[in-house]
Amino acid sequence: MHHMDQRLEKDFSSFAEFWSCGYASEYIELFHTGRSHEHTIVSLSQPSGEFPDPALPEFNVQLLTKGTVNIDVMYGGTKFDTLATPGSIFVAPPDTQTNYVISGAHKVVGLAINQQLLKRFRDQSEFQLPSDFGSLHEKKIYDPTIEALILRMVEQAMLQNPASDLFLDNATNTILAELLTRSDIEAGTSDEQGPLSSADLQKVTAMIENRLEEGLTIADLAGMTSLSDWHFARAFKISTGFSPHQYVLRRRIVRAKDLLTNSKLPLAEVAAATGFSSQSHMSDVFRQKVGTTPGKYRQETV
Repeated sequence: MHHMDQRLEKDFSSFAEFWSCGYASEYIELFHTGRSHEHTIVSLSQPSGEFPDPALPEFNVQLLTKGTVNIDVMYGGTKFDTLATPGSIFVAPPDTQTNYVISGAHKVVGLAINQQLLKRFRDQSEFQLPSDFGSLHEKKIYDPTIEALILRMVEQAMLQNPASDLFLDNATNTILAELLTRSDIEAGTSDEQGPLSSADLQKVTAMIENRLEEGLTIADLAGMTSLSDWHFARAFKISTGFSPHQYVLRRRIVRAKDLLTNSKLPLAEVAAATGFSSQSHMSDVFRQKVGTTPGKYRQETV
C-alpha cells in the first residue's frame, strides 16, 4: 500500500518481488515466501499516505493489525472508502492495479496467493471456481477464521523452518475455502467428506516417514492422492485426528526419541536428521510435546 511518484516504475512479476524490491521494502517487519511459491506473506509497518499496488497475477488478502484509519480503496473501477479497525480484511483481485489512501500510521499483513493454487482448486474440485471473489472485492470484511489463520501464519513464518511450510500451505488453502464460502459458492463435498482411503493413507504416511528430514508441503502430500490440497488436509485429519502439520511434528518427535535413545549422535545432528531447523527448534517442540528437553530425555532413557 505509498506515494505514487516512481513507486511502480519497475516491472514486477509477483508480490514477492514487489514487496521485497519495491517501495514497500522499507516498511517490512516480516517477509516469507512459501517453498512452493504459491503464497507470500509480509508484515508491514507504514505511515499515512498513498499506497499503489501494481497489477499482478495474485490475489492479495490484506489484514489490518494495528491502527484505526480511514482508507480510500480503488480496485480497477471499484472505489469505496471506509473506517478500518484492526481485524479489517481487504481482498484485492488479481491482474488489477489497486490504490489505497490511508489516513494514519498502521500495520498490515499482506497474503499474496498465486493463481496456480487457484487453478489446482479448479482442476481438482467438483465445483466451479470463479476468477475472483465477487463482491468481496467491493468492501472490507471481518472474518475471525481468516484473521486467526493469517496471524498464525505470521507466527509460523517467523520460525523460519521447513516444518512450518505444512501449516502455511494448509492455512492458505483454508483461507481460500473460507473466501469461497463467503462468496456464496457451493462446494459440493464440503460437509460430507470422508477419510482417506487406506491405500492413500498408507502412501502418505510412508512418504512422511521416508522424507521426515525434509521440508514437506501440503502439495507434496496431496500429490500422493487424487484430492485437492484442501480436501486432502480435511480427509487426513479425519483419518488420523491430526492436521498434516501436527502429524509430521509428532512423527519427528518419535524419530528424535529413537535417535536419542539408540544413537550417540550430537543433539544438533539429531535435529537435522528429524527435519527440525535447528537444535533449539527441536528442543522447543520436544519440551512442548514431551515435557522435558532432548538432553534430559537422553539421560533418562540411555
